[in-house]
Amino acid sequence: MPDYGYKVVYADPKLLGEAGYGALSHQPFILDPEPGYARLPNQFLIDRGLGYWEPKWRGEKRNPIPPSRVSMLNFARWLANALEWADTRSVDLMRGDYVSDLIGRYQQEMLKGIWSADNRPLAPETVNPRVQIALEFQMWAADKGLRPAFVIPTTTTTYIAGSHDNSRSHEAKVVQSRKGKVKVNKRTLSFPSVEEIEAWRERVHQRPVVGATEGLIVDLILNTAIRREEAACWRMDTLPLDPKEWKIVNPDQPEEAQSVIVTIRYGAKGKQYGIDHDDKIGPEGEIHVPLWIAKRLHAYRNKERPMALKQRLKGVKPAEARRIMEETVHLFLNPVTGLRYTGDQIYAFWSRVQGPEHWSPHQGRDWWACRYLEERMKQHAELIEQVLKTPNISIEHPMALALRDTATTVIQMEIKPQLRHASSRTTEIYLHWLFAKMRVPLTMTRQWVELDEGDSSEDKE
Repeated sequence: MPDYGYKVVYADPKLLGEAGYGALSHQPFILDPEPGYARLPNQFLIDRGLGYWEPKWRGEKRNPIPPSRVSMLNFARWLANALEWADTRSVDLMRGDYVSDLIGRYQQEMLKGIWSADNRPLAPETVNPRVQIALEFQMWAADKGLRPAFVIPTTTTTYIAGSHDNSRSHEAKVVQSRKGKVKVNKRTLSFPSVEEIEAWRERVHQRPVVGATEGLIVDLILNTAIRREEAACWRMDTLPLDPKEWKIVNPDQPEEAQSVIVTIRYGAKGKQYGIDHDDKIGPEGEIHVPLWIAKRLHAYRNKERPMALKQRLKGVKPAEARRIMEETVHLFLNPVTGLRYTGDQIYAFWSRVQGPEHWSPHQGRDWWACRYLEERMKQHAELIEQVLKTPNISIEHPMALALRDTATTVIQMEIKPQLRHASSRTTEIYLHWLFAKMRVPLTMTRQWVELDEGDSSEDKE
């Protein structure tokens, strides 16, 4: 695949602000191969990023909550890829056709590996958003009178959406989806053994200098299922500074079983409500943090973190040092540089340490969910044993229904609130994993149809 030089860049926020364009300070831009400013693609990104245009309303009204910075960066990268493909294939996107060009050529070349960095077929999760953003660029251009109007074939599907608060409450939703979209195969979960994960975790903790900090980040993710970006955005006061203010949800339990309620908003997936210290402010949600992890976070905050911050303050004048200390709000600091960890850096050290294949922070999130589900279902050992002993049990058998509904209730009422932003398809995936783990010879899950309702651009790991 030749490199035509389409690049995604950012302008200096300070210069934009001084010029009166502060609203674009976090807006990605595309440079074309000339090199030059890709005028139409960038105008599309600006309209998209500021909410002046989006595919639902087609410019008829402004989107009150525009896409987040993460989404906009993904949009820019996907569009740059489509523009590069169009240049390579001599296709004019201002005149191109959805069915013959985007689906028949661009999509097919990605699926066959013709248009990929290593000549390997790309996954539907990669192909679909690239085609979608190229289509949106064409739709925007048509709405602006920059290209002829065209028809987008769609299909209407009804699916059942589970309630976040009630496992037995289900609502039918009707969704339109564009035809030609590549079907995403249902995910099948598999995890490394407990021994493999523990050996990998120990290697993280034993890394020279950085092991104590990065090991704590790993343990926080594995024991709370937060996302890597949420870990990177964890603030000094995300866990209240005074342990007396910690909200312990189950004080009647032994200390090793107690957990603290913590509010998460910075770096959270979903709509963007603002920016603070370069972090996205997302939807607010509460999670449970094991008390023993909370105590380790508190100890790190009082001991290792101040030592890391000193590295950044070496040779800095007192006035500048005070400014840096006031602006450094994040908890996790690199002990070598004193700078905060980013989500990409967390992914990098997680992957760099020798460990199980395909082991990532996102899989660690699923691992927490499945481990929690398995532990909770051990409380229903008698029901599971009865199901296993019943020959030729059917999906409508009362015991089968009871087992499925019990597991679904745990997922809906306990796991999904901790995960936040989990889809109904995830519920089915966890159920399949559980029944395979228990060796129940029956598929007892609802066959839900899961459609792309947007906001799929974040948390790609």
